[in-house]
Amino acid sequence: MKSQIVKTLLRLSFLMAIAAAGVVSAHGQSLRNPVRANVPFDFIVADKKFSAGDYYISRAGTNSGDLVLRVSSVTGNRGAFQLTSGLRTSAPKKSDTLIFHQYGDQYFLSEVWPAGANAGRMFFESRGEREARASMATNNVATQLRTVSVTGSRQ
Repeated sequence: MKSQIVKTLLRLSFLMAIAAAGVVSAHGQSLRNPVRANVPFDFIVADKKFSAGDYYISRAGTNSGDLVLRVSSVTGNRGAFQLTSGLRTSAPKKSDTLIFHQYGDQYFLSEVWPAGANAGRMFFESRGEREARASMATNNVATQLRTVSVTGSRQ
């Protein structure tokens, strides 16, 4: 019990330190405003399963950078924090866009692109996604990865 509490406190401290590091510069930040999207299928973020529905993708804190993002249901009853890295494009998306990797019937959130921005964020691959990819390779499934886009709207 005590070791579980220590692990949780260390994890939270680590996430807060990373979020604070993102405050250093606002230049190139992509998610000043949350992205909202209606995801029509169940999906996974940080090895947590989310049901189909309306979600926000936002910074971990109001004054933090984009390094750690929060995925949360619009109702606020489900959420996860995930480390991300930056992406750039020369052709900005016309609307908020979420990119998912699909392995069989499992969808993993992979990227978030705010409307009109040249900067997006890529979610680090979770253990569950690595396992799904490996399982499909082991089973010689021809189509190992499919990318699915979901567009959203700011509200």
